[in-house]
Amino acid sequence: MFPQPRSAKSTPVSQSALSALFRPNSVAVIGTSPTSDVRRTPLEHYKRIGYSGTVAAVNPKYEEVAGYPCYPSLKGMPFVPDAVLILRNRDAIVAALEEAAEVGVRAAVIPEMGFAEAGADGAAAQARIADVARASGMAVLGPNSGGMINWADRVHLNMGAFEVHRPGHVALISQGGGTRLALLGTGRGVRWSHAIIAGNEAVTGSADILRYFVDDPNVRVICGFIEAVRDPERFFFECDRAHAAGKPVILLKPGRTEASQELATAHTGALAAPYRFYRELFKKHGVVRVDSLEELLASAMLAQTGRPVGEGRVGAVCPSGGLIQMYVDEMAKCEAVRYAEFQPETVKSIRSIIPPEIVCRNPLDAYWGYDGAEESSKKIYKAIATDRNVDVFTVLHFPNLNGPAGELEDTYAACAVEVAAATDKPVALLTPVDGSIPLTKANDLLDKNIIVLGQREAFRALDRAVKWARPLPPISEVPLIDRVRMAKQLHDLGDKPFSGRPALDFLAAAGIPVVESRFVTSVDAAISAANELGYPVVAKIGDTGVLHRTELSGVVTNIRDAKELSQAATKLFAAGSQVLIVQPFVRDGTEMILGLETDPVLGSFILVGQGGIWTEIMEDVALRPAGLRVGEPERMLDELRVQKILRGFRGAPALDVDALTGTLTRLDAIARSLGDQIRSIDINPLIVRKNGAVAVDALIVPASRRNE
Repeated sequence: MFPQPRSAKSTPVSQSALSALFRPNSVAVIGTSPTSDVRRTPLEHYKRIGYSGTVAAVNPKYEEVAGYPCYPSLKGMPFVPDAVLILRNRDAIVAALEEAAEVGVRAAVIPEMGFAEAGADGAAAQARIADVARASGMAVLGPNSGGMINWADRVHLNMGAFEVHRPGHVALISQGGGTRLALLGTGRGVRWSHAIIAGNEAVTGSADILRYFVDDPNVRVICGFIEAVRDPERFFFECDRAHAAGKPVILLKPGRTEASQELATAHTGALAAPYRFYRELFKKHGVVRVDSLEELLASAMLAQTGRPVGEGRVGAVCPSGGLIQMYVDEMAKCEAVRYAEFQPETVKSIRSIIPPEIVCRNPLDAYWGYDGAEESSKKIYKAIATDRNVDVFTVLHFPNLNGPAGELEDTYAACAVEVAAATDKPVALLTPVDGSIPLTKANDLLDKNIIVLGQREAFRALDRAVKWARPLPPISEVPLIDRVRMAKQLHDLGDKPFSGRPALDFLAAAGIPVVESRFVTSVDAAISAANELGYPVVAKIGDTGVLHRTELSGVVTNIRDAKELSQAATKLFAAGSQVLIVQPFVRDGTEMILGLETDPVLGSFILVGQGGIWTEIMEDVALRPAGLRVGEPERMLDELRVQKILRGFRGAPALDVDALTGTLTRLDAIARSLGDQIRSIDINPLIVRKNGAVAVDALIVPASRRNE
């Protein structure tokens, strides 16, 4: 179960409307003009892309534009187009869309800017677009969308000029026009099937587009530049479907800093959530997360081959000692890939070719010291690529050399081509810099099942591909908690944050162990409580509305007798406290912090880290979306530096990790049952002991009902 976002869900666009958008049998361009390059270009590109459907122009000033008939309005046309491209200014767009809905148009693209990203008037116009589209069941891309290109079916609804090329099986969803242009213009060897600029997503959102691509048999890989996910529940549901269908979803998400998040909001009108939330959601739902456009392209190139990467064991030929060191350094940054250990027969085969002074190891430095480069290279390449321990075969390549050196590089590439024809393993030429080669050469090599990657991006792409290929663990079962009691407590306390007795009672209702506590209103009562509990004890401010006791010097620890307790209690009462909490002083264990945080768009998240005074100093925290997968609590602990202490360090006893993971599971149950009613929970500290774990303090912030 995915945690429910607290924002309103978008309405899914019907499959028939999406088909009209991506594969229309007829189109009309509204607002086109023969005197404007920008407004004439879309019509000219229908001939260039080879569109076989019916095309018309709409403009009352002309009878013909770019060789196509032009009509004064949609109502004056002899047919109803499946889709329209509206090239009008903001004030005229709503009227054009209303006419389209009235005659029965099923899809529209709106490139114009100045809507939700541009103030109240623009937001009102965008809301009207959404109302018209939803009432008529129309798919609308935009506003602020450069459009849609479908090379696979030879159709477009695109505003600007674009290059017509051989279609492939990689689809692109971009929430920015510049990023789409940058990716399409690289010539790196990705064969695109579709390229979409989602724009403001007033009607048809990324989740709808993703759904269409998951169901499209021609699409094998889905790439995206995503500034914000507006409907996370549907979007990540489609990511799960893509993973189950064997279609990698490769996403680049900007907005890691506060400054870039502000730019995202201004640019698209989106609510940009903290990047770390997206990072963990991507991980949970099998998304291939990349950090740059170069890495997106590299991952797409590897995925489009359709060749399995197995366990990520690489066999490499690299005739350079310095570059081999860089290979090894890059590989060390990866978690899932490694260099294969050659089988004895592979070593024997290579040793029969290379001079005795060359060390036979992987990566192999083996171009120097032997004659007959072509035949020898073929034998070496074949020996490595067919080794049972090798999943991926790579060869160093210098693509831009001229003269005899360039001819030799072509020979080596031809040897790799021969190997690729004889195996289903990925075969890649690795360039030392960025993988850029002439597009004609890239396409020729792609036809022969060879990809060319930059050295740095190659290893990261392989690492991500191996991780993606691993099955996702199932979502864990939800342990029973007293949901009714906890919900009533949240309701009774209203919007106000609370700590003290109600916070500890709240945790106890979820089955989270809490330290034995006494709540007292006098010094004498405090001493009586300590006598029952046994010294040493802790005395702290217990007023429900006091949220941060440490900052108020409201916690006194290691109180050893009645005299010390009397002094501490007198001081705390004198400072204005109405209630004190007296607890045993738990000394044998490690302080951890556990938390729940609910984002208004992306839902609830669980965190665990080193607690006490080290929480902010060390920033040693692991985070996951609510709805933990099986084994997730253990993997969260593995990410922490403090896990060495938890598992026993330098002779110290191991602590009760099972009790800690059990508490995480209980906190996850709270998030899955009541996350939409809670803004945050801080359990700090939770003391993990040799036997058991116990919550000592907690702060709970309910969700604001006014905001809802």
